[in-house]
Amino acid sequence: MTESTPATGASRDACLRCGAPMQSMGVEEFRVGGTSGGWKLLFGEWAELGEGILKLEVVACGACGYVETRMPPRA
Repeated sequence: MTESTPATGASRDACLRCGAPMQSMGVEEFRVGGTSGGWKLLFGEWAELGEGILKLEVVACGACGYVETRMPPRA
């Protein structure tokens, strides 16, 4: 998959709403999958066997306050 830029020519680091520069807040790990609710009560830690970790970069706009997530840059 290739990276595309918006038709307006805005940079990848520009806010999609107001056009101000976005600031990276770092890469966060989000837990995905697994079970919840009653299954968690019944099985405890065993209910988390199906969980995985999804790493996303969090970026924020200092002008309008919107926060977005995106794939982290490749190292």
